[in-house]
Amino acid sequence: MRTFRIVIAGHGTLPAALLSTTELICGPVADAAAVALEPTESPDHYAESLRDAIGHDGRRVLVLCDLLGGTPFNVASAIARRSPRVVCVSGASLAIAVEAALADGDLDDALVERLLEVGRSGIVETERHRARRAS
Repeated sequence: MRTFRIVIAGHGTLPAALLSTTELICGPVADAAAVALEPTESPDHYAESLRDAIGHDGRRVLVLCDLLGGTPFNVASAIARRSPRVVCVSGASLAIAVEAALADGDLDDALVERLLEVGRSGIVETERHRARRAS
């Protein structure tokens, strides 16, 4: 059983869509939230929303962010720097979200490494496309 909370942070409708699609594959994902940055929202207001989703119960939290250097990542990483119970990963993908949702146990260094590897290994170029580009 997964012992940590998952928060998907990102721009517009992407966080909700990523969580919804993860649930399409995995079934309901307990203790997970999507926090969207809207175009009119200030970083300070977004930080409040993200802190609310992270919670204050002392449990570990994995924050999956859509884009390195974007406001959701910048806010989440600032929170993570101040709270060792929060882990922030950028470049979230459906593969990473599914792996996190199906994880068993704690949010530890080994799991974070596995999530990063799932993300890296999921970025490929097909042989057909590579051959077409080379010609």
